[in-house]
Amino acid sequence: MIFGLSACAVGSFDDGLLGAVVGNSGSVSDNPSPIRAMKEDRSDYPTLGLVPPRPTGLSTEAQRQVKMDKLAGDRATSRRRKAETEAIPMPTPLEVPAKPNLKPGKS
Repeated sequence: MIFGLSACAVGSFDDGLLGAVVGNSGSVSDNPSPIRAMKEDRSDYPTLGLVPPRPTGLSTEAQRQVKMDKLAGDRATSRRRKAETEAIPMPTPLEVPAKPNLKPGKS
């Protein structure tokens, strides 16, 4: 148990549990960066070098506020039109005709 806790305090488990307990740190890099290169050449995973640049065509706060005000106006207009449409009186439906008294064989 003590060896396991000391292995956690020393560093990482790059060499596995046995290597961390024994103290074998041969594969740990001496680079100052905390991000180490992958041991294998894996082209299916992106690297930090492939991060795209920041977008440049962002809108300003004033432009976004103008668009939000326009959307709020459109919403108010839509609600007003809905209320006007629902206020139109609907015609009363025709009465259902009586069931015909049909008898087979007689006309």
